[in-house]
Amino acid sequence: MKLLLRGISASLVSAACTHGWTAPTCTVATGATLSFGAVVALASSSDVTTNSGSSFWINCTPEVTAAPSLYSATPRTLTSGANNLPFTLSTVTPGGAELPSASPGAPLGFTRDGTNQTVTLHGRLYSIHFSSLPSGGYARSIALTLEY
Repeated sequence: MKLLLRGISASLVSAACTHGWTAPTCTVATGATLSFGAVVALASSSDVTTNSGSSFWINCTPEVTAAPSLYSATPRTLTSGANNLPFTLSTVTPGGAELPSASPGAPLGFTRDGTNQTVTLHGRLYSIHFSSLPSGGYARSIALTLEY
């Protein structure tokens, strides 16, 4: 039996600026994708991981003095009809510190110099969760919030 996991598409839904003036800005690439690919749903299968590669980047101007942070309140569950498949999401490593679901988000340690800085999103499916699911395409769109 195979589970076809079409992936997760991530897009920015809002950005919160904590400064009183509007000069500091961050631009975000939208449409980053995580694709787990085809998964064989056997109890002996191992966990499946993926990452967004360089498809997701953030560009902040030097006027942004606070470290930008990222979170997602979207449920971490891929769906196919009535079937649900939980997954984890991290900016560190697959199965690493979970991306927060509310503010404050995970601090993003990158240079704020006006250049595109890649932010890698990591996803992990634990085999215990997919071993008994029926085959099909499982998907979820994720909304990310960037604070700065």
